[in-house]
Amino acid sequence: VLAMTEVTKRILVTGGTGLVGRAIEKVVADGEGQPDEEWIFVSSRDADLTSSSETKALFERHKPTHVIHLAAMVGGLFKNIRSNLDFW
Repeated sequence: VLAMTEVTKRILVTGGTGLVGRAIEKVVADGEGQPDEEWIFVSSRDADLTSSSETKALFERHKPTHVIHLAAMVGGLFKNIRSNLDFW
């Protein structure tokens, strides 16, 4: 009989659907996560992190002990050229 390991780390990854977030998700899914970890990957569809009320609701919903903040505004070359001050 195997004992269940209690989850002590709830790791919230913002930008979880981006390039780096997906890479971390794959590494965790491939077995690199620890038994006491719960990984939560969120995207802009889950909350608008520029809104304090949505951000607070996200944290209340998931109650993370750790956060890896990867969320960012992204765009292609032409969006960067058109809105370079916004990206800066």
